[in-house]
Amino acid sequence: MLYRPRPQHRKNVRGVLMPLTAAVFAVFGSRSQDAGRPIGAFYPHHVSSATWEHLGGIWYRALDERKVQDRVINPVTVAAFVHGIYTGQDVVLPSGTVVTWEPIPAEDAARLPPPLKTT
Repeated sequence: MLYRPRPQHRKNVRGVLMPLTAAVFAVFGSRSQDAGRPIGAFYPHHVSSATWEHLGGIWYRALDERKVQDRVINPVTVAAFVHGIYTGQDVVLPSGTVVTWEPIPAEDAARLPPPLKTT
């Protein structure tokens, strides 16, 4: 079973969404045919069309891959989010905010590719 941050946390762009998308990339990488990432399974609503192109279903591609890759994100926070994806354990952000997790719904989980790495 894999997990995603609860809805109340998914509104926090710098604190949650940016490390979450980096963690999703660390766990799943990108599809070879179109550089798609399964972001929609982790953030099912209101994905920024200024940053991401919707490819269908749970799949999104960065409009500017270099810009996304060049984001400055605390690597310790990204590692904590990777752990959260696998375990659902709370993540404490550098700000002190505690991010809680929920299981990814079975319909979305079934669309995820196998993880590139295990815990």
